[in-house]
Amino acid sequence: MKVTRAVGQGFSATHKGWPIIAVIFVFYAVIRFFSAPNEEIPPYFKSLGDWGIAALIFLAMCLGINYIIAGVQAYARDGIRDGRYGFKGFFRNCNKFFFVQLGISFLLSIPMWTIAFLAVFLLGGAISVAERYIFTAAVLGTSAAVMSVVLAVVFALASESWSIAAADGRGIIRSIGRSFAFCGQRFFGVIGLLMLICVSWLLISLVVWIAYAFILQGFRYLGLEGYGFILREVTGCALYAYFILFAASSLMAYYLNNRKEDERHN
Repeated sequence: MKVTRAVGQGFSATHKGWPIIAVIFVFYAVIRFFSAPNEEIPPYFKSLGDWGIAALIFLAMCLGINYIIAGVQAYARDGIRDGRYGFKGFFRNCNKFFFVQLGISFLLSIPMWTIAFLAVFLLGGAISVAERYIFTAAVLGTSAAVMSVVLAVVFALASESWSIAAADGRGIIRSIGRSFAFCGQRFFGVIGLLMLICVSWLLISLVVWIAYAFILQGFRYLGLEGYGFILREVTGCALYAYFILFAASSLMAYYLNNRKEDERHN
């Protein structure tokens, strides 16, 4: 019930935050313009032949998304806790929580990328030896599955650490420490919440892309199929922006609801 309630509050906060969705949309659209690997929007760094530009774009993307999510977390906190869904003060909150957000992302991204690499490496090894060494493949496959579970745990810690930093005004280390305690007490609830967020996202994406396919057919009927790539990019950026706000709001709602209950019992 707490998980479904949090997702419901996440949807409510998202549908009241269209200005914030617009900010995320513009940011992601700019990043896509410079780095999208397709014929219609060629990568800017490829045209220059300079991989330093690619690294610069990646750095700007990492810094930018952490800056924006810092404000998104504060918006979700104010809306869910106090009922104040407003765009005013968004960039002030981005400035306020940016370094904590970035620090948490940096500290937890190292183990996440390491674990993800190991999981993919082990899975690839299992596939490559499956025909000749069944037992070895089973061991490697099981190890990859275990690493995937560990990755889910670390991702859950990171997700709640971002929420806790904005909700409680904690620093980097204290937010991560509080996240360990919170997720340890409600591990299956947090994992269930992440799974429900993913399922909701898949269903929304399915509906949106089906609508996109019908609209694209209309473009072709009108002889405008050359503009289809613009519709595709706009749709993708819009879905990305919606999901960022929806996921952050759902996670924030889950933390605040459980924190309120803990305070009531104590």
